[in-house]
Amino acid sequence: MRRLLRICPERRRRATALLAVLVLLLWAPGFARAAAIEGAGNFLTELTNRAVAQLTEQGLAEAEQKLRFRRLLNEAFDLPAIGRFVLGRYWRRADATQRSDFLDAFEDMMLYRFLPLFSEFSIDKFEIGPARAHRNNPDFVNVETKLRRAKGEAIHVNWRVRKHGEGYKIVDIIAEGISIAVTLRSEYVSVLKRNGGDVDALTLVLREKAKGL
Repeated sequence: MRRLLRICPERRRRATALLAVLVLLLWAPGFARAAAIEGAGNFLTELTNRAVAQLTEQGLAEAEQKLRFRRLLNEAFDLPAIGRFVLGRYWRRADATQRSDFLDAFEDMMLYRFLPLFSEFSIDKFEIGPARAHRNNPDFVNVETKLRRAKGEAIHVNWRVRKHGEGYKIVDIIAEGISIAVTLRSEYVSVLKRNGGDVDALTLVLREKAKGL
């Protein structure tokens, strides 16, 4: 009996410790997920403030504006991941040089396509709404925003964000229900099919388009 009395407290301590570990394992993912959702919203708020401050400065030269936006673009967007997605199966067929050349041209296209949008941002016109977990992919967070215009209805934009190292990266923009990444993929695959799947041909097309924008 005395032996049992000595053992029972030790077993209770072990059971308590095990229960604490199980509770922590069950609670930690939910806590981390909530923190990631909140962090994604804060990331987009900070990005918007930086874009407004850096791109709308009075008297800013066009060359400097492009340089600043390119820096923001690389910091905020996961361009390699988006580039791989829009190429689809053609990414796997391309060699290292073709991939590198394509991503360079793709960055230029993104710069010229989105610089006008970001350069027109203003805090009073851009409203950041709630951030929510993506319904199908736990790695993604959707941040809802609304861009008010002087004329016409406001534009609803959904930013798809995911954790990237210690920060966050944008992987897609859904404007009025239309995914930019899916739209670009459709456009690029169409060009690739017309050119026998030649990634170099697509890269050339992107470079020419960027010059004309």
